[in-house]
Amino acid sequence: MSNPTSRNMNKLNCPYICPNAPPILEKSSYLQAGQKKSHENPFASPYVPGLIQPPEKKYYPADAPPHYLPQQMDSTSGDILGMGPIGPWAAGHVDWTPQAGMTGVRPVVDKYSITRYSTGEWRRNNLHTLTPRATDKAKALDASIKGDIAKALKDMDDMQNDSNKKLKERVKNLAHWKKQVQNTLKAISQEIQTLDADRDKLKSACRILMLPEAISRECLELRTFRYEPDLVRDDAEQELIKEVSIVGEIRRVFQDTLAKVEVQMAHNKAAKAAIEFDWSDKISTLKIDNRNLNLTSESNLILHHPGVARWPENATSLEYWEHFCKESIRNCEEVRKKSENLRGDLMTIILKGSQDMKTQADRTNLALAETVSATEQLCVKLEETLKSNLQTIADVEKLIDYLKESLRKVDERDKLSNTRLRNRNYGRPHVENCRDEAQYGLMAEAKFIKETSESLKGKLREAEAVRAELMKYRGELEKDIACKRKSLNIDQDRISRVRAHLPTPEEFADA
Repeated sequence: MSNPTSRNMNKLNCPYICPNAPPILEKSSYLQAGQKKSHENPFASPYVPGLIQPPEKKYYPADAPPHYLPQQMDSTSGDILGMGPIGPWAAGHVDWTPQAGMTGVRPVVDKYSITRYSTGEWRRNNLHTLTPRATDKAKALDASIKGDIAKALKDMDDMQNDSNKKLKERVKNLAHWKKQVQNTLKAISQEIQTLDADRDKLKSACRILMLPEAISRECLELRTFRYEPDLVRDDAEQELIKEVSIVGEIRRVFQDTLAKVEVQMAHNKAAKAAIEFDWSDKISTLKIDNRNLNLTSESNLILHHPGVARWPENATSLEYWEHFCKESIRNCEEVRKKSENLRGDLMTIILKGSQDMKTQADRTNLALAETVSATEQLCVKLEETLKSNLQTIADVEKLIDYLKESLRKVDERDKLSNTRLRNRNYGRPHVENCRDEAQYGLMAEAKFIKETSESLKGKLREAEAVRAELMKYRGELEKDIACKRKSLNIDQDRISRVRAHLPTPEEFADA
């Protein structure tokens, strides 16, 4: 064991052993000029009998390491070992002190041994030798690698959990947009079905429209069979012509609307195809993301796929995807709204057209009814006039018979007068044939009878002319009555039966 003096020297010689303790400063002494340093061993002392002491048992604590390893009582201060009074060996200096490696501090070598290391240094060397540095590095490397692996696995788990959360959010977002697209697809599909049904109604209305047009044209054609006095362009004729014109206009509107419906149907189908593609893409993407969400490290369907950790050439941004989803739905909704508006216009056209046609049919029926009423009244009046004319003809014929009877009587009187005058003119002889009063009277009577006969003949001619006129008027009346009966038969019977088949607005709406 070293003495306190050695420890103090060691403290002076090794100030770095305990850097936290303040160094003990002693006054330095320097040699004078011409003086030499003494080489005497300060530890040497003269031998004294009885100096040798019995061996002392060294005490080691219970928790002390093996004896070949550093102990707590080992000195690491770098004492300069010296030789005692016993022993011929030269004293040496250790080189494990701060002065190691300096010239003049190497140990003295003799033929027996050298003093180079202390026991503590030997033990420390044993510890250093027994402590495998590669094992420490291996342990450190093992701990580092395990820590790195644990950290990497934890980071990968965190990133995988984050990816799973993002996948769940993405699946939720996809499901939301898929639902929106599916609702839009269902709406446009329903709209296509409804528009197709309304298109069939419009086509049926176009076919039904042929019936009122045929009825109106047949009514006009039937009215051409009226006799010439009734071939007039009356209100009924005007309304029938207007009815044919309205039917033509309604057909034109129907055809234009049908063309618009065909174009809109093409747009609807194109929008449906586009939204179906979008819906199909979202279904496929949702299936892929759901499958990815259900995949784990223990799944048996995972493989290495080199080169997949890169953006595809056709990859789009999330903003563009959301914009595309919104635009796809908005475009489909715009097409559906246009289709709904067109359907509203279509049904309005059908209802308004059928109502206009019904209104025009009522106007035509009213005009026909007024014409029939006027014709019936005229027919009654004509029949009354015909009866009066027949009575007049009978009276004129009686008058003619009376005139003929009177002419016959006048003729007999004329024959009587002529016979008398002949007898007197050619029967009286000679001078007896004189112009007496009787002769003058007979002459005057013959003249008066002649004048009366001529007058009666004139009256007879006038009566016969009047009778002829009355007969002609009778024929005209009878012809006019027949014409009116014909017109009544056409307007009241035949046209009424034909116009009874005119379609109602309900038939157009339910076509």
